[in-house]
Amino acid sequence: MLRTFAIGLLVAGGACAFACGGNGDNSEFGSSGNGTSGGDGTSGSSGFGSSSDGMSSGASGTGGQPDECKKMDIVFIVDNSGSMSQEQANLKTNFPNFVKVINEYKTKSGAELDYRVAVATSDAIKEKGAFRTVRGAGATANCSPGPNRGWLERPDGDVAGFFTCRSSVGTNGSGRELPLESAYLSVSGINAGFVRGDALIAFVIITDEDEGGVENNGAGSPVRPDVTTYIKDIDAVAKGTGRWAAAAIAGPGPGKCTSAGLGDAAEAKRVRQFINTVGKNGVFSSICAGDLSQGLNDALKTFDAACKDFPPSGVN
Repeated sequence: MLRTFAIGLLVAGGACAFACGGNGDNSEFGSSGNGTSGGDGTSGSSGFGSSSDGMSSGASGTGGQPDECKKMDIVFIVDNSGSMSQEQANLKTNFPNFVKVINEYKTKSGAELDYRVAVATSDAIKEKGAFRTVRGAGATANCSPGPNRGWLERPDGDVAGFFTCRSSVGTNGSGRELPLESAYLSVSGINAGFVRGDALIAFVIITDEDEGGVENNGAGSPVRPDVTTYIKDIDAVAKGTGRWAAAAIAGPGPGKCTSAGLGDAAEAKRVRQFINTVGKNGVFSSICAGDLSQGLNDALKTFDAACKDFPPSGVN
């Protein structure tokens, strides 16, 4: 049985991927591949719906009874610096498939997944992790950003269309990318009402720079020199270790990588260090794969695994 979770990106792992227990649509989301897990260095990607026997039960909740995962709160942190136009265009292409998977997912008991999805940018100094609620600077003219709320939910209707309109954030943000700072700020109070105590918090970070990097030159600086300090602070927001997950789609290194589809990306050393510290609930994928579908696939699988192991509130 699944457990409740709130998000920030996509998951990997095990014989049963994210869509197990679903409605029979066992098609894989995008192309599969291997990400890099913060826990053991590799994250197998067999595609969603690779098993038909439903989700296995996770760790025991209060009183030794496993909790069923019913909720997910997802935060996308999208780099809005000057070099991100190709990546944002690719996200537009792939996000509808992401929504299709979570819309069609059913828990083992047959319930629909109660999810929220929001987007913030890497410009933490100016925007401070605030969720986008309006049409993005890079969005199609006259697209609708949906309801006047910081996040989107299943009952809102065209979640894929609304999110695409919001997440096309444009490329006028600061060259001092701070996606980790934005991720933390996004759940620390600025977006009141988003964090649910019975949901797994999950982050999806998409950037072609390191934390603090300045347009592929690495001349910037992070807000926190030791990015691992975010772990304790996010644990506090989530009310315990293991109650949140994170996926990063960034430059794997060493050095700069280049993709025919998505351009150049600097090595994201600090972002990778953060994901490694998250451990089994973290996954790092290459933005130079040429298509974000692989990284999104890895993210969903990782969140699924975190959901199966979702501990009770306050338990470390």
